[in-house]
Order: sequence, then C-alpha cells, then structure tokens
Amino acid sequence: MRATGYGVYMVILLLMVLAIVAWIASRWVHARVPGHLNTAAPNGDEERYSMAFQARVQGDLGVLAGVSGIVAGMLLWMRDQLVVVATPALPGGVWGRFRTDLREVWHRYTKRTSFAHKRSVLLLILAGVALRAWLLPAAITYDEAFTWTYYASRPVHVIVSDWTYPNNHVLHNLLVKLSTSLFGLGTISLRLPAFVAGVLVMPLFYLFVRATFNRYIALMALALVASSGPLIEYSALARGYSLTWLCMVTALLLGRHFVKENNAVSAILLGVVLALGMWSVPTMAYMVGTVYLYIIFQLMLRYRKSLDGRLRVLVVSVLLFSGLTTLMYLPAIMTYGPAFMLHHGSPNEAGWVTFSRTHAEGALELNAYLMQSSWTWVAFAGLAGILVSGYLSARYRMLLIALGLGAIPLVLLQATVAPPRVWLYIVLIAHLGVAIALFYLLKWMQERFFKGMGKRTRVAAASMVLLVIGAVPAIRVLPDRIERYEEARQAAEYLMQATEPGDRVYTEFPWEAPIEFHAMALGMPRQIFHARPGAGNLRFVAASPTDGQRWTRVLDHHGVDTLEWSQVEIVLERPRLEIFAARKAAPDTSGVPAEDTFH
Repeated sequence: MRATGYGVYMVILLLMVLAIVAWIASRWVHARVPGHLNTAAPNGDEERYSMAFQARVQGDLGVLAGVSGIVAGMLLWMRDQLVVVATPALPGGVWGRFRTDLREVWHRYTKRTSFAHKRSVLLLILAGVALRAWLLPAAITYDEAFTWTYYASRPVHVIVSDWTYPNNHVLHNLLVKLSTSLFGLGTISLRLPAFVAGVLVMPLFYLFVRATFNRYIALMALALVASSGPLIEYSALARGYSLTWLCMVTALLLGRHFVKENNAVSAILLGVVLALGMWSVPTMAYMVGTVYLYIIFQLMLRYRKSLDGRLRVLVVSVLLFSGLTTLMYLPAIMTYGPAFMLHHGSPNEAGWVTFSRTHAEGALELNAYLMQSSWTWVAFAGLAGILVSGYLSARYRMLLIALGLGAIPLVLLQATVAPPRVWLYIVLIAHLGVAIALFYLLKWMQERFFKGMGKRTRVAAASMVLLVIGAVPAIRVLPDRIERYEEARQAAEYLMQATEPGDRVYTEFPWEAPIEFHAMALGMPRQIFHARPGAGNLRFVAASPTDGQRWTRVLDHHGVDTLEWSQVEIVLERPRLEIFAARKAAPDTSGVPAEDTFH
C-alpha cells in the first residue's frame, strides 16, 4: 500500500508558510520593532536594536524566505519519489495500524507481566516521585527566579520572540506561565512542569528498555533512574531540562516502533517530538543527533532490501523536525535574525583557543558533578558496568556510539563544553548500561552460587538495593548542592509589610531575581523594583555582604547619587542579606551638602 504521504506534504506546507512569513517580516519597518522589544525588557527600554541591526535582520529573513521557498519547491517536485511503501494495509491506514500496535503492545505487556513485577514497577515509580517531590518546596535558585521574572511573567508573544538571553527555554517557560496561572505563583507551581516531565521519564524509560532488552533489565534501570541524584535534582528545578529527557525517551520509543514496523506515523511523530524538545531547550540538539543516528544504525543492522525506502521515510522525519523547529523559533528569528540566534555573543561563547585550554576542565567538572551525589565506589563500579555492557550488547554498543557521534561533532563545532546540566541525558544511557551488566552478573552468580534463587526474585531484590544505594547519597547531597536564596523570601515578606505605594526597592545580582520573584508571589506590584520613587517616599536597598555588596555599591549600580540620601538605617539583617532604608535628603538651603548619617 502507498503511504499517505502526510509527512512529506506537512514538511512542504511548513516550508511554504516559513517562506511567506519570513518574506513578510523582512518588509517590516524599524519603528514597529522597538515597541515590541520594550515590553520584554524589565526596565521597558531595549537599547540593543538599532537601525543597522534591523537592516541585518531583514537581510537574513530575506535569505531565509528564499531558501525555504526553493527547498519547498524541490520537495514538491520530488514528492512522488519521497512517498514510500508503508506497512501492510489495515482498516484506517497507517494511523489505524499505529493505534492497533499501541493496543497490542499494551495488552501483551499486561498479559505477560506478573503481579509481583507490576508491584515492583509501581513501587519504584512511587519512590522516584517521592524523591522528586521532596525537593519541590526547597528555596528558589537564581536561574529559576530569572526564568519567571524575565520570561514566564511576560506576555506569550514576548516569551516566544525574546532572545535577549540564550536561556529562554521557550516551551518550558510557556508551561511555567500556564502552571502559575492555574495554581498561583510559588516555588511548587513554578517547578511543576519540570517535575511532571521528570516523573513521566521513569515509566517511558522502563518501556523503552523493556521493548529493547527485557523486563528484568528494565526493572533495574528503572530503580537506577528513580534514585539518580542528578535526575532527581533537575526534575525539581524550573529549568526545562527534564522536558528534553522526556522528549528523548519518547523519541527512542517512537524510533523503535518505526524500525520494527516501518510505520510512517512513527516517523512523523518522531520529528514532532524532537522539535518540541528543541523548543524546550536548544541543547536538545545533542539528543536529536543521538536518536536519529541510533535509528539509522538499527535500520542498517536489520534490513538490506528495504533499507532505501525506510531511510527515505526517516529523511521526511528529519525535514519535518527541521521545519517545525525553525517555525517555532521563527518569532525570535524575525526579531534578532538567524546569525544572532546561532552566535549570541554571550559570555559563555568561547573560541577555539579557549576551548582547547578548557575542554578537559569541562569534562572533569561534569565527572565531579555526577560523582558528587553518589558514593565513589558505586560510581567506579557503574563505569565498569557501562564498559562491560558495551562489550556484551551490540544494541547498547550502538547506542553508545550514537551518543558520542551525536554530541562530539557539535561540541567541536561550537568550540565549547556545555555545563553539566546539559549532559544529564547521558545519565539515562549510563543507568541502562549498569542495568545490563548487573543482569548478566546476577545470572552468572545464580548459575554458580544461588541456584535455588529464581530470576524474578533476584532482579526484584537487586532493584530495591539499587534504589537504596542511589537514594541515600542523593538525599544527603542534593539540598545544599546548588546555591539557593532562602533569604530572598524573608526579604520579600519584610518588604511586603514595610513598603507603600511610591516606594522603591533597589537590588543587584544575584539577589534581584529571587527577591522580585517572592515579592510578586506575595502580590507586591512589580513597579516597586523598576519605577522612579515618589517624592518623600522610602527607598529600600538589599545588599549582600557575602557577595561583597554594600548599600552604596547597589545604588551606584542603579546610577543613584548616594549624597542625596539621609537617615540610612538597617531594617533587616540576615546571614547573607541586609536591607537598608532611607529617604532622599531634603534640599539644604544653607549651601552645605546634606550629610550621610549612615556609618
């Protein structure tokens, strides 16, 4: 049966829409853009967008429109060659076959899974949920507070188009906006999207491992993931990385279905899921390469005669992923241009000379981060297990190769090693390797020493032990590993009681975002941190002695003349934060400058 070609026509349609929108945007006049950007800036004034920058953006958009139109035309001309033979026909076509496959898998797993195994799976998932929920009420971190104050608190059109900073994780920020709108602003609602994604990773990863290997390896892999310190930590932080893990594991499941069934629906959904991951965090690119390479390796290993047709379907998936990703980031591209999106000019960007000096340091930082929430002997035993699994299992070996080829070329191209949080998806693959090695080790031990112990019993017992071994060091380390700002909540509570309309609060990095977040959570008006204070109103200054701040330095940062201040007094003192209050000095009619009474 001929495939419906939905994926091909969807790609062509996306490229045509992209070409039209980019062409229209390239005709925009400069006067319309700054007003839009000013709504994104906290102080209401975006100064980086000049006439020269606008001209460059318009040129980039014109090129984008032309390239998209040409590619769409070529695909339309070649559409008959891209539509390939699909799976055997069933009522409802390929979509019907896809739904049927899902039902068959569900019934097969339900029927072939014992009650004891189901109970173990449920227990491990609940333990993982509890460990992640345990960190939800923890004090706010700076990046989380910045996520809310600079992005998620603003209108949707600003979230999808503002690329002032490269840490705008668009889809995650949109979900944070939805969550806080539904449940009110607070640390738990802020972290809810990341938490839900981190929880969903567990059952989906279990299903992928079970489908690829067996239920026993899947159970031990689930125990490792449920108690994994890094995965627990970032499942309870509003940063969006858990969304990328969820998209990667979902894509691996879809990829396995495509490899096995050659169903075009799997390929289409694969492109959509990976594009959503890219919209969550751009570093999803490493995982995209891993997933597609792993699928290609699987196809090359299994098929010879039908390989060309299957690869053509996969090409459609890649094109769909590329078109959707471009379309999702189009509002930002329209504003800043593709060159700015790829080379942001942020402090984290490094050249090749810097990369050659620091890449080893970056690798050591990642290693130290991963080992910090685990016992040393466990970490080294796990590394040995990964190496053994790579030797014993061809499928796992291909996954490791895809992992390296999906990331290393991009690292070299970017000439930078991303921070440890970007690489946490590797932890999932590492846990799988440990589970495979343990499965064979337990099998060998049972044959030699414990012949009376059945496979189910030994694997269930090993899974519980793995859960404890992972959870104990994680519980000990995680609460204090990342810098948190509990004093910001205390400061906001004081300011809520002490401030009146027309007052002004001055803050400085790294306290400005956490204090503003908690203040907004309490219902304080945002203008108190940005608007000009009223005549005769109080001015409050938050300064952190541990960060080398004095109240005068904070005011200098905001361009405020400290000579105009009088009656300065400390009104709140905490271990890492102090708040000062003062009024602007009255004009001195004697000609003598007003004296600063703070010593």
